[in-house]
Amino acid sequence: MKEKGRTSEMLIPSAIMGSIAFILLFVGYLKGENRHLIGLKFASNMMIKILPLLIFAFIIAGMIQVLIPKELLSKWIGIHS
Repeated sequence: MKEKGRTSEMLIPSAIMGSIAFILLFVGYLKGENRHLIGLKFASNMMIKILPLLIFAFIIAGMIQVLIPKELLSKWIGIHS
């Protein structure tokens, strides 16, 4: 159930984050001492620790959107759509 415009909402933030990541990787490479590889190793360790929590959080968020009426969610968080 794809809503119109949802994909394009995340395109700009994704491009910005990707650009920052590649710039920082490049800076780490230029600094030498394999800093870019050390940074990627830290990132992969962090991802392994956090990924299960993210998966469960997305499942919970999706199920809440499907199971709880939108009017009740709007009332709880104060957004009227």
